[in-house]
Amino acid sequence: MDKIMKIKLTLVLIYLGLAITLFYDHHASLSIAIFKYNTMQFMVAVLSLGVILSSSIYNFAFYFYIRKKQYLYYALSQFAILSLLIQIENLFINPFNEYYNFTRDVFLLDISQILIIIFSMLFIEKFLNLYSIKRLSRLIHIVISIALVDLVFTLIFHHAIIIKFIPSFIWILVVLSEAHRLIKKKDIPFYFIIVGWSTVLLVSIFEFLGISAITFPYLHLAFAIESMLLSFAVSYKFNLIEEEKKVQQTLLLQQSRLASMGEMISIIAHQWRQPLNFLSFALMHIKRGCKNDEEALLTIKDASEQLQYMSQTIENFRNFYNPSKNKAEFSIQKSCENTLKIVSPTLLPSKIDMKLDIKEDFKFFANSNEFEQVILNIINNARDILVERKVENPKIEITINKPQIAITDNGGGVAKENIDKIFEPYFTTKKNSDGIGLYISKTIIENEMKGKLELITDSNGSSFVITF
Repeated sequence: MDKIMKIKLTLVLIYLGLAITLFYDHHASLSIAIFKYNTMQFMVAVLSLGVILSSSIYNFAFYFYIRKKQYLYYALSQFAILSLLIQIENLFINPFNEYYNFTRDVFLLDISQILIIIFSMLFIEKFLNLYSIKRLSRLIHIVISIALVDLVFTLIFHHAIIIKFIPSFIWILVVLSEAHRLIKKKDIPFYFIIVGWSTVLLVSIFEFLGISAITFPYLHLAFAIESMLLSFAVSYKFNLIEEEKKVQQTLLLQQSRLASMGEMISIIAHQWRQPLNFLSFALMHIKRGCKNDEEALLTIKDASEQLQYMSQTIENFRNFYNPSKNKAEFSIQKSCENTLKIVSPTLLPSKIDMKLDIKEDFKFFANSNEFEQVILNIINNARDILVERKVENPKIEITINKPQIAITDNGGGVAKENIDKIFEPYFTTKKNSDGIGLYISKTIIENEMKGKLELITDSNGSSFVITF
């Protein structure tokens, strides 16, 4: 537990001490006043209850469908909120108290507040686990333990002790403030959670301080808004997780393809090695019988160089498609040169000028094969555009200038309407393309290597810039 968290818990304990010391008599002798709702207020309150009930049923159905506990905890927290509002209506609000005709006792009100804390904390813990934040679990377990102690106390003595002096919104405020501090990469579902609970917290504070009293169903509205926003958050997060699974499946498929190609090339290399060695020895034998024939010797030399080139080429391909995930420090220049050895033969038929400009080389710790795959994907994409648009004097240039690598072409750039979609999965403007090349490239650079891949484009051409 870090220093900031210790300060927050200390403030909560100080608040508890002051509240017990200064306001115990007030809480012990709490008088119950009745507020009357007019027709509009009554309808707003009923509508809010309907929204919360619908949200509870919706999330229960989700839980039984996919068996994810965050949906169960959220549904239970919504039922606890529904119970809290019904108890408030029974105790304080006419005509609800006449319709319910329950016993006017704060026992069920206290139970509802404690259950809200317990199930909300369980839901928040499960939800925040999706962000890989484990440091909050200890704090959440402390809050749940305190709530359970208060629940036992309430069941025995028919009134709460801790919840009376530290309202539920304080505990939730502490946890969410820590979550906001610790989560570096916040997304839309997280902001839905923050906005939803902030609405409830703000209204709860006003009610607690007696600013708004219960003259209008603000608390009902706040919980209804929170219910909708948190439902959106959970559904949205579920959708994002499904998208991430698709990404992982795509990457696994790509890796499987590369592994298959690597195995195939290894087999080809093995099959080629013996004939190439035989030809090499045959040329050496022929060379001995042509000592005085310079033209024959020159031809033998050229043939030996071609054999060496074939042997090196197959070795380059085998290394390039090596499926190893091992990370090591590698030279950016060397990796780019390795990629050019593979891709250059595909550029010659289209007379595409390929240039490597080294301003300042640098080394990087990652999987060099993955980086080379990214460079290959971008070059292949540029090549296809240059060929498709029949660009005169086509050229591709790789510029290395620490800490950036820029791959630039003169293919005329990317259309404005496609700029924001260019890295999306399955988006393509080319025929016979699956649209995952640039998407995988961005995923590798930003997720695997923690770098940045962006597109800079104009009417002259495009430049893909990798920054580490």
